[in-house]
Amino acid sequence: PVRPPGVAEQTPAAWVPPSDGGCPVTHPVKAKVASGIFHAPGSAFYERTRPDRCYRDVAAAEADGLRAPKRSV
Repeated sequence: PVRPPGVAEQTPAAWVPPSDGGCPVTHPVKAKVASGIFHAPGSAFYERTRPDRCYRDVAAAEADGLRAPKRSV
């Protein structure tokens, strides 16, 4: 399951909320909390994903219990 804000064992800056439907350059990994899936820059569905959270890197998203998509195309 995805950890709620403040429960992660990481720095508070592990994720930030999206701004204007996108992620800042400091937190480029897009995540959908309901599905538990994250999309890294360059992945097949990255551009069309409207994130719930933006992570600083893949490791931070995985640490919160999210996974990469099974389909890459």
